[in-house]
Amino acid sequence: MKKSFDKISRMVLALVTVSFGLVRNLLAAFSDTDEPNDRQLHDASIIGEYNHRTGRLDAGNDPYGWYDDD
Repeated sequence: MKKSFDKISRMVLALVTVSFGLVRNLLAAFSDTDEPNDRQLHDASIIGEYNHRTGRLDAGNDPYGWYDDD
């Protein structure tokens, strides 16, 4: 009886572990890690400084972007 209980408990533990791993991988695949592409009025692409990180003109206040000196 104890052997069958041990075997069943190991199978349940393995199933729970695999299920949590699958859910974790699915959530990681569907997470939105891209920065939003909603352009604000102050980020208009007709004026501003060229941000080499994003490849477009912006207000020059991107802390992770880099800008050339004129």
